[in-house]
Amino acid sequence: MIKTLKILGIIALALILGYIISSFQILAVGGIIGVISGIGFLYLMFRYDKFSLYTVLILSFLLPILGRYAPSTIPFGLSIDVILVLGILVLFIKDYKNLDLKKLKNPVFLLMTVWMLYIVLQIFNPLAYSFEAWFYSMRGIGLYQFLIFILLYLTFDSKKDLKPFVYTWVALSVLGAFWGIKQHVFGVSAVEQRWLDEGGAVTHMLFGKLRIFSYYYDAGTFGAAMGQISLICGILMISPYFTKKTRIIMGVLALLFFYSLMISGTRGALAVPAVGGVLYLILTKNLRILIPGLVVIALAFSFLKFTKIGQSNYEINRLRTSLDPNNASLNTRVVNRERLTVYLEGKPFGGGLGTTGSWGNRFSPGTWLADFEPDGLYTRIRAETGIIGRNLYVGIWLVILGLGIRLVLRAKESKNKVIAMAFIAGYAGILMANYGNAVMSQFPVSTTTFFSLFFVFALLKEKDQAEATEDLN
Repeated sequence: MIKTLKILGIIALALILGYIISSFQILAVGGIIGVISGIGFLYLMFRYDKFSLYTVLILSFLLPILGRYAPSTIPFGLSIDVILVLGILVLFIKDYKNLDLKKLKNPVFLLMTVWMLYIVLQIFNPLAYSFEAWFYSMRGIGLYQFLIFILLYLTFDSKKDLKPFVYTWVALSVLGAFWGIKQHVFGVSAVEQRWLDEGGAVTHMLFGKLRIFSYYYDAGTFGAAMGQISLICGILMISPYFTKKTRIIMGVLALLFFYSLMISGTRGALAVPAVGGVLYLILTKNLRILIPGLVVIALAFSFLKFTKIGQSNYEINRLRTSLDPNNASLNTRVVNRERLTVYLEGKPFGGGLGTTGSWGNRFSPGTWLADFEPDGLYTRIRAETGIIGRNLYVGIWLVILGLGIRLVLRAKESKNKVIAMAFIAGYAGILMANYGNAVMSQFPVSTTTFFSLFFVFALLKEKDQAEATEDLN
């Protein structure tokens, strides 16, 4: 009897689905696939606590591809919001009795909370234009990092998750590097050309030369991302805690990623390995490494600053202009920031979130801030949240940097310490790159930076640091 009922149920379901598909055709098929996918996704969320975080990590790399190659009507960007919120809700529904909320009582998350509260208060900024503008704008500079750190501290384990995180980061970065090299050697695809024709060429075709953007949102993000992972691989390459084979692989990857930085034509991205490299050398407290390292950096700086060697090479010439105090682009930024200072007089809380750049053109077109191009992230924060918001934002990230440095300096020599030093050096470089480009509010740089920051503090707070992580070899 039960078997017969099952068969009848299956037949009935097949008939219902057949009727829906025949009546609504493609729309019905898409809806059915969407429902099945949604159910499967929720199952995986309930089954694996970390599923949402790994999904966000991978999606943060793939969103630019989806944005260019899929229909523009699909709001892929909001998928990150949905996944993070659902991940937290599922976690509390499933494990509310066993959750250790004391893990959130740490300096990093508390600082994220302070910044998020300031962002929420920006709703009441009298100069803001709309709640919708606030909502879309605050996600990249406040909401994502707040939600990601909640999930990181409640679900991640430094022993089990470091290796998959690093492998995922490196693998998707390798894909990005080869994608960029393909653009550099063979040119862009038809879809990428359409993106350039629709406005991307304004910032990505300079003097007839393409600034390589790979599958990232733009060349600035690509260059900074390559600089960050190149620096980290370079630091791991010279570590004595890894096997010879691993160090060779890391060295090859470091060169691949640095070459990708060069072809991006992003001058500000050079700050990532430069600043991060100097910080790493200082953190080693080893003169045998510090002095040769500083000499190499000084020679590289002198090569770009005081010589004309390789001037005919576009990539070298492009980087060289970043050290020219008379560079027209640099002077334009200085003038723009002076104009912003005048505009913000009497506006300590800024003009409101979502009033500059693309969001400004969308929600408040024709206004002064909508026509103002902030370039760097810190300038954007100052324009939208005022001098108070800018100082709070920069201060929070500098405090986190200081706390990370203190942990590194106090830690005993181990593989954990080397990994933490590499991550904190990459983070310092990204902070500097934010001055000229909004890289830490852009995927995937934001995601990889938040994840790596978590591991800096998680690795160095383990009781037994020498045994805390899996071997990356």
